[in-house]
Amino acid sequence: MRRWQNRMAESTATLPTMCVVATLLWWLPQGSYSTDYLFGWMSSALTTYLIMEMAAQNALLRIRSRMVSSLYLLIMAMCGFLHPLQIGTIAMLCLAFSFYSLLRTCDQLRPEVNTMHAYLAISLGSLLWAPLLLLTPVLWWSQGIYLRSLTQRSFGASLIGLLLPYALWATVAFTLGNLMPFIDHAKVIIAPFTEPFYWQWVVNYVRSADESLSFSELLEQHFTALWQAHPAEVVALSVTLLIGFTGFVHYVTNSYDDKIRVRMCHYTMMAIQVILFVWLMLQPQHFPELFPLIIVASAPAAAHFISLTHSWLSNAWVILLFLLLIAVGIYCLALPHVRLP
Repeated sequence: MRRWQNRMAESTATLPTMCVVATLLWWLPQGSYSTDYLFGWMSSALTTYLIMEMAAQNALLRIRSRMVSSLYLLIMAMCGFLHPLQIGTIAMLCLAFSFYSLLRTCDQLRPEVNTMHAYLAISLGSLLWAPLLLLTPVLWWSQGIYLRSLTQRSFGASLIGLLLPYALWATVAFTLGNLMPFIDHAKVIIAPFTEPFYWQWVVNYVRSADESLSFSELLEQHFTALWQAHPAEVVALSVTLLIGFTGFVHYVTNSYDDKIRVRMCHYTMMAIQVILFVWLMLQPQHFPELFPLIIVASAPAAAHFISLTHSWLSNAWVILLFLLLIAVGIYCLALPHVRLP
């Protein structure tokens, strides 16, 4: 079992094989490539390339392996509802480019250029989904605590990257005499704070005049309704969170084998992973945008576990995770589904 796992992790054929499998799964559900599926495939291909380069440049796995990008591509291939181009997949591409640039600032004498690129990607992604800007404080914190590249110059570069798209938009809007779209977009950035906790079962519990229903019964009703309306999405989210949690726990307990620089890179992405998980639990209405971001943030640590684990129990767990992912893919192909609102 261990020998098979080593060959899979270190083989140069793993990533090309996953590219072929993902391409086929992008085509199978509709029998042809429509425009939104084609652009969705291109977006995921660019994200895969960025993750591959990021993992290689920072030696995230200690071995010569493409498992980080392969695992990301496998999860994306299995989640059929993410195949069309959508705001979440574009935000995912922007976050991947931000990670790629941000990790390059570690140990750099002049990190300003890469810092600006990292925050510019977040700013561009926020033009489509404004709350993406809320990840900026976490990136600043990670850059200052983990990557040790947050200086006065790099902080100024991050502000330039964040403000540049909005400065251009505001200039054009002012020239045309129509600032309302810009103002409305600015209000959307802080919209998550206006409804910080939006579980429908809590709202029902607070508003309910029926004292015969207990809190646990309302909770059960909510998740039953959620499952019936969005079964494919709930299954995919559960398996992805399980994979991400496994990678998180494994890396926290085994990170001492890595170099300090590699640990700081992983901790940066794991910090984002935790924030995204908490955000999704508090505001599940943002599932279409947050779920792709969770995939990108969870893949490196999970790939580290899959590639470097050595006990028979962990190897069996790896096989179980792969079987669950395959089951998710079959489920998404076989079951009609709708996206979460």
